[in-house]
Amino acid sequence: MRTIGVIGLGKMGLPIAENLLGRGFDVVGYRRSVECPELEAVGGTLASSPADLAASCEVIVSILPTEDDVEHVILGPEGTLSTMRPGTVHIEMSTIPVTGKLELMRQLEHVGTSMLDCPISGSPAMVGPRLATVFASGAVQVIDRVADVLDAISGPWVRTGDFGTGTHLKYISSMLVATHTVAAAEAIVLARRNNLDLDLVQHTLESSIAGSALLAQRGPRMAHRSWRPAPGPIATLHEILDQIEVHLHDLGERRPVFEAAKAVFDQAMADGWGELDIASVHDQISTEDALAQGVSK
Repeated sequence: MRTIGVIGLGKMGLPIAENLLGRGFDVVGYRRSVECPELEAVGGTLASSPADLAASCEVIVSILPTEDDVEHVILGPEGTLSTMRPGTVHIEMSTIPVTGKLELMRQLEHVGTSMLDCPISGSPAMVGPRLATVFASGAVQVIDRVADVLDAISGPWVRTGDFGTGTHLKYISSMLVATHTVAAAEAIVLARRNNLDLDLVQHTLESSIAGSALLAQRGPRMAHRSWRPAPGPIATLHEILDQIEVHLHDLGERRPVFEAAKAVFDQAMADGWGELDIASVHDQISTEDALAQGVSK
């Protein structure tokens, strides 16, 4: 069984590592703070640096917050590039711009290694039970070589096409999450203003053509104003929405519905709501309506 390296043992990376261990892979992890007793408790080992990790792994998985973080663990003074063996596959799962990933992929190719663009769609709570979806993009033969690794990471995973299409599908998915959440919030606010039974509204709509997965998941939270614990924090989604905004600008395109939804999330971030669940935009809309009517919330 191959040894898999996991770089980034955060809310997403740690359950990914645990899933790999559960499928019988040996796992070496790296976290910038070095210590990760949670990984060691389930049978994984820790590397002292990305270079140390890469020296012992046939496959590397990285899932990190920013483009700079990904670049540093690959190209930095103790980066993986310095010790990766020919034939190693790097599965890059961070949601960062494709342009940055393409440059890193080309540099890895110079040393006989490969990179795949494989962002994961789903909240941290969905990763452990393997309910999140990986969007795998890149060379077909390289994906084939790590299909068993992708099987272990998540239940469903899809081949999206050429390198970078995985990230672009993640953008589309996140765009829909944002717009559907705001639409559901507007509906619940209107139902509340009309003194409707919110449980009745939820039950009626979620099984109708008007329903959506976001309404089914977040409608009850909106009805009860339950924002913590946050399975999907606003800050996490907002980082991706910023990337989508830049991507649309680069394409010279506008998406008015997306822009309206993003404005709601922008305001939530400005108000310091980043750690609250995305369902809390219900109160952003409720507050805006109240202010428009000249009354208190």
